[in-house]
Amino acid sequence: MGENREVATATSLRGLNHDVWEPFRSAYGRLDAAGFMAVHGPDLIRAEGAAKRVRGRAEYATEIAEWFARVAASGDSLGIAFRFLERLADGDAASERGIYRIDAVRAGAPKVFYGRFHVFCRRIDGRWRIVVDYDDEEGATEEVFASGAAMDDVTAFSE
Repeated sequence: MGENREVATATSLRGLNHDVWEPFRSAYGRLDAAGFMAVHGPDLIRAEGAAKRVRGRAEYATEIAEWFARVAASGDSLGIAFRFLERLADGDAASERGIYRIDAVRAGAPKVFYGRFHVFCRRIDGRWRIVVDYDDEEGATEEVFASGAAMDDVTAFSE
């Protein structure tokens, strides 16, 4: 990869972190459904492998708002962390694959959940947004999570 290409990729990945992953993580932890949906594009396609379903933005937004409200009402909490296995970015399009870890406190007891994600992002009105989001749990473990690159390690994918 040429030096200019490496710089462009690193710049795009930092932009993705700023526009998508940092606000995603923050809104998730605050149970802020509006903030969470703000990182998703207007024509979002959301697919869940384990549930064997695909839906659009409106249905997903309703489901997230209801889920966050239930979590808040019960006094539970959520946190999410990401590790990346692949990050491809070129101009105004990106594809990112990785593992997420959800740290939940439910009824006072900590629980950890893992899942795999593959998102496609586009720059919309100058900001990165998730336009396709695929989730699955298959093969998602602590070991795979630990093997992924940290969000801030953009050099792992730009050299």
